Amino acid sequence: MGTIQTLDRVGISKYSTYISIMKLQELARRINYVNNRVKNINLGGCGVFTLELYKILRFEFGIETEIVFTGWKSGRLIKFDHIMLRHNDTWIDSKGLHNEGPKKTMDVHELTELVEDMTKWNHAFHFYFENPYGVVTSNANHLVRQMRNYISDRVN
Repeated sequence: MGTIQTLDRVGISKYSTYISIMKLQELARRINYVNNRVKNINLGGCGVFTLELYKILRFEFGIETEIVFTGWKSGRLIKFDHIMLRHNDTWIDSKGLHNEGPKKTMDVHELTELVEDMTKWNHAFHFYFENPYGVVTSNANHLVRQMRNYISDRVN
């Protein structure tokens, strides 16, 4: 279950504006909603979550972030344990906002390629289930829909 972090725990820079702080607080609250609605989000869902959040923040709100990961990278080969975003001195994943995190970066094209090949992901996350409407759906697709519903149109 995700938690909403307080400002003193997320490492927000003294140079951040009041508006940026309010956006981050609202984002943390919305991430918590998504985290509570997606099964096994932390068993392989970090890449899907990170890619979708990257798109929402960049293309809908003009917020630039870096894609960062734990693991290693050699040429086009990437082995990762966890993927998240970094915005200034705040790291963001499906658990919320953090004041520290990985430093190694990958670009959005590398992450897109990884996400599109779900065979590289933990199969506990990418399973099919019947949603409340009786429709069998992919957990990855469900995660994207939840992010669109709870994050995309509600972060001001």
